[in-house]
Amino acid sequence: MTGTPMTVAELLADCNTHGVRLAARDGGGLAIDAPQAELTPGLLEALTARKAELLAMLLPTDATAVCRCGSTAWRDVVIHGGQSVRRDCAICGRFANFPIWNSRPLFD
Repeated sequence: MTGTPMTVAELLADCNTHGVRLAARDGGGLAIDAPQAELTPGLLEALTARKAELLAMLLPTDATAVCRCGSTAWRDVVIHGGQSVRRDCAICGRFANFPIWNSRPLFD
Protein backbone atom coordinates (compact mmCIF):
# COMPACT_ATOMS: atom_id res chain seq x y z
CA MET A 1 0.00 0.00 0.00
CA THR A 2 1.43 3.33 -0.99
CA GLY A 3 1.13 6.65 0.79
CA THR A 4 0.20 8.50 -2.39
CA PRO A 5 -3.42 9.48 -3.11
CA MET A 6 -5.20 6.96 -5.29
CA THR A 7 -8.52 6.54 -7.01
CA VAL A 8 -11.14 4.19 -5.58
CA ALA A 9 -10.37 1.74 -8.39
CA GLU A 10 -6.67 1.81 -7.51
CA LEU A 11 -7.48 1.38 -3.82
CA LEU A 12 -9.67 -1.65 -4.60
CA ALA A 13 -6.96 -3.13 -6.82
CA ASP A 14 -4.38 -2.60 -4.07
CA CYS A 15 -6.69 -4.22 -1.51
CA ASN A 16 -7.29 -7.17 -3.85
CA THR A 17 -3.54 -7.64 -4.39
CA HIS A 18 -2.91 -7.73 -0.62
CA GLY A 19 -5.82 -10.02 0.27
CA VAL A 20 -7.93 -7.27 1.84
CA ARG A 21 -11.69 -7.84 1.48
CA LEU A 22 -14.27 -5.11 2.05
CA ALA A 23 -18.00 -5.34 2.76
CA ALA A 24 -20.74 -2.91 3.74
CA ARG A 25 -22.17 -3.31 7.25
CA ASP A 26 -25.70 -2.56 8.33
CA GLY A 27 -25.82 1.01 9.57
CA GLY A 28 -23.28 2.36 7.09
CA GLY A 29 -20.08 0.81 8.38
CA LEU A 30 -17.27 -0.69 6.36
CA ALA A 31 -16.16 -4.23 7.31
CA ILE A 32 -12.52 -5.03 6.61
CA ASP A 33 -11.22 -8.60 6.44
CA ALA A 34 -7.45 -8.60 6.01
CA PRO A 35 -4.27 -10.32 7.10
CA GLN A 36 -2.98 -8.45 10.18
CA ALA A 37 0.25 -7.45 8.39
CA GLU A 38 -1.75 -5.62 5.70
CA LEU A 39 -3.70 -3.41 8.13
CA THR A 40 -1.22 -0.57 7.97
CA PRO A 41 -1.96 2.99 9.08
CA GLY A 42 -1.71 4.04 5.42
CA LEU A 43 -4.35 1.53 4.34
CA LEU A 44 -6.70 2.47 7.17
CA GLU A 45 -6.25 6.17 6.33
CA ALA A 46 -7.01 5.54 2.63
CA LEU A 47 -10.08 3.44 3.45
CA THR A 48 -11.35 6.10 5.87
CA ALA A 49 -10.82 8.86 3.29
CA ARG A 50 -12.71 6.90 0.61
CA LYS A 51 -15.33 5.28 2.88
CA ALA A 52 -18.36 7.02 1.33
CA GLU A 53 -17.25 6.11 -2.21
CA LEU A 54 -16.51 2.52 -1.20
CA LEU A 55 -19.89 2.13 0.49
CA ALA A 56 -21.63 3.56 -2.58
CA MET A 57 -20.02 0.78 -4.62
CA LEU A 58 -20.71 -1.96 -2.09
CA LEU A 59 -24.34 -1.15 -1.25
CA PRO A 60 -27.08 -1.76 -3.80
CA THR A 61 -29.25 1.28 -4.44
CA ASP A 62 -32.37 -0.91 -4.40
CA ALA A 63 -33.35 -4.55 -4.10
CA THR A 64 -34.12 -5.06 -7.77
CA ALA A 65 -32.38 -7.89 -9.54
CA VAL A 66 -29.02 -7.02 -11.05
CA CYS A 67 -28.94 -10.14 -13.18
CA ARG A 68 -31.34 -12.21 -15.25
CA CYS A 69 -30.76 -15.11 -12.82
CA GLY A 70 -32.66 -13.03 -10.25
CA SER A 71 -29.69 -12.22 -8.03
CA THR A 72 -29.52 -8.89 -6.20
CA ALA A 73 -25.88 -9.42 -5.18
CA TRP A 74 -22.72 -8.74 -7.13
CA ARG A 75 -18.96 -8.82 -6.82
CA ASP A 76 -16.63 -6.14 -8.07
CA VAL A 77 -13.78 -7.23 -10.33
CA VAL A 78 -10.85 -4.84 -10.75
CA ILE A 79 -9.70 -4.63 -14.38
CA HIS A 80 -7.44 -2.55 -16.63
CA GLY A 81 -4.61 -2.55 -14.09
CA GLY A 82 -6.84 -1.03 -11.42
CA GLN A 83 -8.22 1.72 -13.65
CA SER A 84 -11.71 0.23 -13.90
CA VAL A 85 -14.07 -1.93 -11.86
CA ARG A 86 -16.43 -4.38 -13.54
CA ARG A 87 -19.47 -5.59 -11.60
CA ASP A 88 -20.44 -9.25 -12.05
CA CYS A 89 -23.35 -11.21 -10.61
CA ALA A 90 -22.27 -12.86 -7.36
CA ILE A 91 -24.37 -15.96 -8.12
CA CYS A 92 -23.79 -16.82 -11.77
CA GLY A 93 -20.86 -14.53 -12.65
CA ARG A 94 -22.55 -12.71 -15.55
CA PHE A 95 -21.41 -9.17 -16.30
CA ALA A 96 -23.77 -6.57 -14.76
CA ASN A 97 -22.17 -3.15 -15.40
CA PHE A 98 -19.13 -0.90 -14.91
CA PRO A 99 -19.42 1.22 -11.74
CA ILE A 100 -16.00 2.73 -12.51
CA TRP A 101 -14.67 3.10 -16.02
CA ASN A 102 -11.15 4.45 -16.47
CA SER A 103 -11.07 5.82 -12.90
CA ARG A 104 -14.37 7.73 -13.29
CA PRO A 105 -17.48 6.57 -11.44
CA LEU A 106 -20.45 5.90 -13.69
CA PHE A 107 -22.96 6.59 -10.94
CA ASP A 108 -23.56 9.20 -8.25
